[in-house]
Amino acid sequence: MEALYETKDLFLRYKKTEPVFLVAARGITILILLAVLGGYFAILTIFLATDGGVIKSSLQPSPTIPIPDLELVFNYHFNISCVFRYSDGSESTAEECSPYILQPSCNNFTSDDRWHGYFTAIDGLMFNQTAKRYAMYFTINIDDPRYVRDNDKGMMIKAFDSEFNPITVPLSVNKSANEIDGEFFQSLDDLNLHVIGFQQMNWMFINRHIRKKEISNFWSLLGIPPQHFEESYITTKYEAVTNPGTAAFANQPITGQQLYANLFVGTMNWFQTIETEGKSLRIMDSLGLLAGFYGLLIGIYILLFGFPPVHPWGLCQGFFLRRRLKKELRRQYPKSIPLLERPSIDETLNERINYLEQFVKQFFCDVGFMEDWKHENELNDLVDNAVDNAETIGKFAKR
Repeated sequence: MEALYETKDLFLRYKKTEPVFLVAARGITILILLAVLGGYFAILTIFLATDGGVIKSSLQPSPTIPIPDLELVFNYHFNISCVFRYSDGSESTAEECSPYILQPSCNNFTSDDRWHGYFTAIDGLMFNQTAKRYAMYFTINIDDPRYVRDNDKGMMIKAFDSEFNPITVPLSVNKSANEIDGEFFQSLDDLNLHVIGFQQMNWMFINRHIRKKEISNFWSLLGIPPQHFEESYITTKYEAVTNPGTAAFANQPITGQQLYANLFVGTMNWFQTIETEGKSLRIMDSLGLLAGFYGLLIGIYILLFGFPPVHPWGLCQGFFLRRRLKKELRRQYPKSIPLLERPSIDETLNERINYLEQFVKQFFCDVGFMEDWKHENELNDLVDNAVDNAETIGKFAKR
């Protein structure tokens, strides 16, 4: 509004003695500042439209970590057994772990003609710091007579967070996840893909992440705290060591059960990484930046050309209450409105002074402040008089 008022006054040349050069300079400056403001608005709009968001990470302690789901894929038949390991050096029996294992099969569900085995952490199976359960130890044996060491390309193993496995999550959750982030489940397929070799000892240490995806809507763009959709996943650190004696098995057929590899899966990290997604710029933030930049431009203009004239009318007064206000002013000042109209012929000097005093009190002066100031001055005068009288009495008393 300040720019609109100043532009209007510029054309009216409210300073009648203002040089043409100064009027032109003010006009050019206003145009330049408006162009700069428009450019800044365009930049903010582009940033707001192309904002890809930011991710804030934090660590959250967690005494329990879900044991991951595993998928093992091999060209030859194999079988799996496992035990739970505890931090005090003990371990469970294979029977305790067997309910979570689905032994390899090659059927209609595995169209690639390979053997697929699974470990599924059902019923909320967890690594538990309090119970000291921190790892699983798998033993993988092969018993396929077709196996030849030289033709072995390795056994693939994939690890998934058991609470957000794309195969086992409910259909509604799967649908919501694909709507919010269609590439999330695809990225999990290769995120923790490793290859186990013959006669290898393998270690897989897991770290758990929870990503809170922002559900974008109009209110969240305004700055109201948004809702989030949680997606959990794991990352792994993988190491492998090969038995140096594997050369002795080259071109040797398999007879009975042959140890293929051992796999350690565990965690020593009792923290979860919380990744919260959010927008780096929202509509209200943009309006705040725009308002601040506008104030800066107004400050530059005032620095160059001084303050503009006082405009007591706001939007409501200027557009909705103008007619009503005119009637009220006409009622209070029936002969002439001070500073706005020429004095009436039948208006006396006292009336003009009274009208002007009343008008200034209504629209320009803080009457309450002036009254307080008046009382303070009167009080100071009384104190000064009392002091003078006391000094005078003191002088006469000495005589």
